Amino acid sequence: MSSDNNNSWSSEDIYKALSELPLEVETSFTVETYQASPTKANIDPTHHAHASSHHHKQRILHNLTLLGNDRRAIDSSTGATSTSTAPIQLIITSTITPLPSSKSCIRTIELSVDTTSQSSLSSEDHSPVSISVESFCAGMKIPLVGKAFFANGYQSWSTSYAGADETSVFEKPNWLYNELTHLGLASDMHIYEYPGVKGKVHSNVVTLIRDKCVDSAASTPRMTGTRPEELVLCGSLSEDSGYTYFLMDTNQDRFVISQDCAGKQLRSSEDKLVLRTFFAWGNNDASVWDAYAAAWGSFHQDRRFVQSSLHNQQSGWTSWYCHYENINEHVILENLQHFSGSGHSRPEGHGGHGRSGWPAKVFQIDDGYTVVGDWLDPNKEKFPRGMSFIAESIRDKGLTPGLWLAPFLVSKKSKLSQEHPEWFVRSPNSELMLSHPFVSSYALDLENSEVRSHLANVFRVVTQEWGFRMLKLDFLFAAAQVARNGKTRGQLMWEAMQMVRTWAGPETILLGCGVPLGASFMVVDYCRIGCDVGASWDTMQRHFHDREYISCFNSLTSTLSRWAFSGRFFGNDPDVFFIRDWNMGLNAAEKRTLMLLNHLLGHLVFCSDPFDVSRMNHEQQSILGSFFPWPSTPDIPSTPHEIVRVLQPIPTLKDLYMIQIRAGKNGEHTYIVVTNLSSRKQHVHLSVMEQIVANENNELVGTEGGFSPAQASAIYFEAQTGQFGLSAAAYMIKPRETCVFLRVIDSTGQLCGPCAALVRAGYNPSLLEGVEVETPVQMVATSGGHALPMMEIESFEQYAMEQERLTVRFRPVYFPKTVTVWLAWKSSKKDRNTEEKALVLNGQPLRLRPEIGFGSGMCLASCSISLASS
Repeated sequence: MSSDNNNSWSSEDIYKALSELPLEVETSFTVETYQASPTKANIDPTHHAHASSHHHKQRILHNLTLLGNDRRAIDSSTGATSTSTAPIQLIITSTITPLPSSKSCIRTIELSVDTTSQSSLSSEDHSPVSISVESFCAGMKIPLVGKAFFANGYQSWSTSYAGADETSVFEKPNWLYNELTHLGLASDMHIYEYPGVKGKVHSNVVTLIRDKCVDSAASTPRMTGTRPEELVLCGSLSEDSGYTYFLMDTNQDRFVISQDCAGKQLRSSEDKLVLRTFFAWGNNDASVWDAYAAAWGSFHQDRRFVQSSLHNQQSGWTSWYCHYENINEHVILENLQHFSGSGHSRPEGHGGHGRSGWPAKVFQIDDGYTVVGDWLDPNKEKFPRGMSFIAESIRDKGLTPGLWLAPFLVSKKSKLSQEHPEWFVRSPNSELMLSHPFVSSYALDLENSEVRSHLANVFRVVTQEWGFRMLKLDFLFAAAQVARNGKTRGQLMWEAMQMVRTWAGPETILLGCGVPLGASFMVVDYCRIGCDVGASWDTMQRHFHDREYISCFNSLTSTLSRWAFSGRFFGNDPDVFFIRDWNMGLNAAEKRTLMLLNHLLGHLVFCSDPFDVSRMNHEQQSILGSFFPWPSTPDIPSTPHEIVRVLQPIPTLKDLYMIQIRAGKNGEHTYIVVTNLSSRKQHVHLSVMEQIVANENNELVGTEGGFSPAQASAIYFEAQTGQFGLSAAAYMIKPRETCVFLRVIDSTGQLCGPCAALVRAGYNPSLLEGVEVETPVQMVATSGGHALPMMEIESFEQYAMEQERLTVRFRPVYFPKTVTVWLAWKSSKKDRNTEEKALVLNGQPLRLRPEIGFGSGMCLASCSISLASS
């Protein structure tokens, strides 16, 4: 392995170690031998009260080193590694499977039982034996200081971090806070021991390991030897066996993969515990994530209805943040009138003057239509015509009707809790367990066949009789808070999600929420990837180490970190954005940041405000109109954009992010989006990302190591201010502000915008002989229009016989606006000797902008064009 003076390894070195070197495996288990044949109940560790007193219990801890392809046997009576044929042995096997890509593989470690002289662990010829697995992990020593890690949270609401490192501290929620609120029930504090030590980072399901970016414009990645664009992905492929955690201990330079085994029993040779991990290395985030998704799909069926969510973005409205539980038929229908779905005409005019409503795809009713658990008994005072009438009204507007369910929860106030107290999960001492304090509810036990039949009927009625085609399923973690029946929590969660998909049917759109993410991969169509946003930027709960607390800051931290799940495992739901001013604690910059990041990184883009656009003020109309059209807009969607990577450009600033985006019909536009979630202004250079972009575009070929810091300099256009600047310049990002930068001149000095297409139609071909096209004019930027400049452009043309006549066609706009178009060209001697070039755009003369000097003989001109709603 290559190393420098700091004994650090490159990302490729780490991948080679993880894919080739032996693993140190540790497992612990308890063997119980019964003198009398035990019942299923007294083998189950969750039924201690019924256990036989005539049994022997022995706990065994075993450590061994496994080669890439290896097999070891452990005598269950002594714990010794042996090749002898003891009556009962635990077998540990290890395999490495290289994948077609030379930089990816799958490592599998399997724990099973070998009974050489009996067919099961409860045969009549031998004393019955129960083997309960308590821990199962594998690791190796790897230098990790100086690396950044993706730390994925346990479930939808759990905070995830894109750049955890040796300074990070993961602590349990404050003890008193948890005792008072019981919010820890939604966390994994009962599954994983939070160390509370600096430099011990853990991640659920998947993690990334990469070099940190360089905290300086003068220092560059190549000058310091770091390569932040290169990464190692380590992802679980065995969430059906148990929750997988990755531990990066920078204090001990140790990497560990562990599985939550609590409750797992090996009862026969058919029972197994599998730890299967995908490893990949690459220099393109999107490609590495694509490889992980492909590997996942090779082991687990893709059961989504919307399988290509990158090209099936959903937009819509939800009732929760506007009305919470205070909904009724009148409230729903009043909000519905302001929307229109696919196929509904939108005549000219804006707001309520002629339009049939803001274009959307989904209209979703949230909590408040019934008591939690009594799903088929909606409140008749609130909804006198029933829920099927509501669903039909939504469909009549061309929208998909959506409904909120928390299928595994039952409120203490419900009829169901009084009628079937035997249906609920209980603690080891047989007491009813609270599943979540907000809804004061119990969890249904899906191991009970009557419960399964009940829920299957609920889904049938809601989807087939009522007609709701989209279901938001909330508090799903409740299915697996307690291991039972010889199954791990992860196995119970996996089975619950598979049942949900079966009950809902193959053509129902599912939105998962409050769910451990691995169990939802390729099962739900969309999934919440952050906590609830709330109407304030942040709260005091942050300081109590609650990773599921409600705030915009907490939600966006996870949205920025989990961006790569979208379109691969499900479509990301970053929760809602806000337009309103009333009952709102967010300022204009915070609302714009929330709206922009939700649109860029989410594939389910919902709002929850009253959407009478005719009553919106100019500022609200302007920001809302800047996201029209979007890939989620019905009938006239724009081309989907591609997120290439998300980095933290300054490692010491954990709340500063940089996003690289490709957009356009042919991916011709490159954007760098910088977001500052902190409460302080920050200065940032685009150089870190520009060097990566330039190298990917082969603009620096022939330089040492593929990079020349001096050459990796481009010109960018900042959309909100309408300013041009060098990538090496220091840009000030205000608190909680997000800025979009469009690359207009690359590192070789070439313009990045599209040339005007030459239009010859209508001319006699003979008249065109000898006509020479002058130096092409290129459109480099727009401002005042779309959130992503240039994305409002449909076409740009130049007429052959009239060299100075240019035409730009715009995509539809919802509100009237004025768009400034920026054109550039390589100037000739004639251009340099005259003050104006007689170019006309859409019939208007272009204004030369000599005060903005690009250098290298470039000319820049602009023109403002007024657009009417269409």
